[in-house]
Amino acid sequence: MKMGTLVSIIIPCYNEAKFIDECLQSIISQSYPPELIEVIVIDGNSTDKSVSIVQKYSKNISKMTLLMNPQRITPISLNIGVKAAGGEIIVILGAHSFIHRDFINNGVLALGGTDAVCVGGPIENIGNSYIGRAIALAMKSSFGVGNSLFRISQKRKYVDTVAFGAYRKEVFEAVGYFDESLVRNQDFEFNQRIVKFGYKILLTPEITSYYYARNSLPQLFKQYFYYGYWKEKVIRKNVSSFKFRYQIPVMFIVVILALFVGGFYFGSLWNYLGYLLCGYGSISLLFSLYAGKSNDCKYITILPLVFFTLHFAFGFGLLGGIFGNIALVGKICFVRKMKT
Repeated sequence: MKMGTLVSIIIPCYNEAKFIDECLQSIISQSYPPELIEVIVIDGNSTDKSVSIVQKYSKNISKMTLLMNPQRITPISLNIGVKAAGGEIIVILGAHSFIHRDFINNGVLALGGTDAVCVGGPIENIGNSYIGRAIALAMKSSFGVGNSLFRISQKRKYVDTVAFGAYRKEVFEAVGYFDESLVRNQDFEFNQRIVKFGYKILLTPEITSYYYARNSLPQLFKQYFYYGYWKEKVIRKNVSSFKFRYQIPVMFIVVILALFVGGFYFGSLWNYLGYLLCGYGSISLLFSLYAGKSNDCKYITILPLVFFTLHFAFGFGLLGGIFGNIALVGKICFVRKMKT
């Protein structure tokens, strides 16, 4: 890709009045020529002031389009935006995020200087409350998110997925659009499909974005439970995407449940459950000390609970997805048997 290429930024939005302003302002502040930036916001019939905020920016962004998606399903919004886009490069951005002023410029340069069809960079999680900042710290930790490179790596390398990727538009013609049956993980599934088709995804530290972490543990639990639940749907489509970092939380939950239930029959198993939880707590505390050491140690007491919420919610959600699928298959087989 050469400089002078039109870039289309696709932003799904639903009730993001607290964040969409900063997101759009970061686009206006880009070092890339403003006349070469197209912004398409797809709103899911927001009930807050999101739409009016977006409409306000039509005065500052010459190529600005607001489309509606009453179904409120993110991949449907993304596909609406991609199909409406006029740019040769498609950037997927979340309304809960904002980007560095050189984000687009460096993305265009990276696509032009490599054979990758998608480029992205590290995502910097930030928080606007005590709990939010603790969650953001956990997101930067390898203990919190495993080897999720777009969260923890600052090295230029080919990877299996990125957040807020910049895509060559032709890749959508080659591998298809976002899977509209997925409520979550649609970008991960799409990136896995890209790799499966033999294309490359590049992570490079020059492309920086920022994402606001959840502000409470219940919000974090809900977010990661659904990540886990819908991850099962992706894994079912592509078993090779079941990375080791996703297996560990599931095994953790299974062992905890097995020891807890087994303890009613063999009381000594509860001792092993205690050992397991103490071991996990010790490791969690060590990583909390490491993560919090540069922040006056004020997050050390809450970080172990944040780590546990991350791991337990994701593992529980993924396990729920697995058992939910087993139950669905059993129901289908039962119905078919009854018909015969």
